Amino acid sequence: MSFKREQLEDGSVRLSSERCSFIYQRPRPGVVFLRIVGQDKGEFGYAPMDELREDICRYAPLELFIEMEESTGANLPVQEAWTEWFNHHRSNLKGVSILPRSKFMHFTAEVVKFFSRTGELIRVYLDPVPFDEALQRAAPDFVRHKPRG
Repeated sequence: MSFKREQLEDGSVRLSSERCSFIYQRPRPGVVFLRIVGQDKGEFGYAPMDELREDICRYAPLELFIEMEESTGANLPVQEAWTEWFNHHRSNLKGVSILPRSKFMHFTAEVVKFFSRTGELIRVYLDPVPFDEALQRAAPDFVRHKPRG
């Protein structure tokens, strides 16, 4: 597992490997926006979930927004790890909104939602407009954009 963790100029955190990155932005306490770019083949282990540990400890229930518009995939062990994490932390989550880009990632998100047994706690959006509206309700001053680093 070879990846790098760095704090960016705007305060966000980036976990990155050769083929994938996770960028965490925290627009306000209890709200985390996560952008996933590329394909996660398991090189991060549990680090993407561990990055949320302090948010959950300090601010639960947490609202999590995951943009996978530039994500091309996640292998089965990665899907299983997220499924387990969502299932384990469902009482610490106020809601999870996921915006996938491709039909494959939409299907992947729906499978994770189903097997995590979280019901309507996880919402998977096909259209960015209601995703952005939900994000604005949670963090009115936050604008979804690519962070600089």
